[in-house]
Amino acid sequence: MPAKIVSFFHHSVVTSDVAVTGTFASAKRHEHDLRAGATPGVAGQRFRERVEGITVRLSAVGSATKITIKVCLDAAGDDIVIPDVEATIATGVSTATKGAVAYAVKVPLFQSASGEIGKLYLFLKADNNCTVDRTTITWCET
Repeated sequence: MPAKIVSFFHHSVVTSDVAVTGTFASAKRHEHDLRAGATPGVAGQRFRERVEGITVRLSAVGSATKITIKVCLDAAGDDIVIPDVEATIATGVSTATKGAVAYAVKVPLFQSASGEIGKLYLFLKADNNCTVDRTTITWCET
């Protein structure tokens, strides 16, 4: 009988306000440390896992209708591992002032030597001004 293969899912959550506008900028990002809280044998290793999905929560939608993300290995946003992906904002049921977007990524990543160990940088831009207050990266051990 074959061995059962098990996937372990993890997440990185960053909660801080980002005033998002129509352009990418180094200040309009969330820094995700995917190795935070990792077991001692994994804590100092470069990231070689599969990013499953990314969710973005907006505390103030404003007149924005779309959010575009970009994921990089560096804080400057030049070592891109997930290129620009756009999604339409879904607004709340009882209020249109709050919203969210979600991205199905399913990309295996290997962190090159240029990136900080265990970190991914999620950059944000929108078609109009809005405020992002929480992003989550869900990943799976490969």
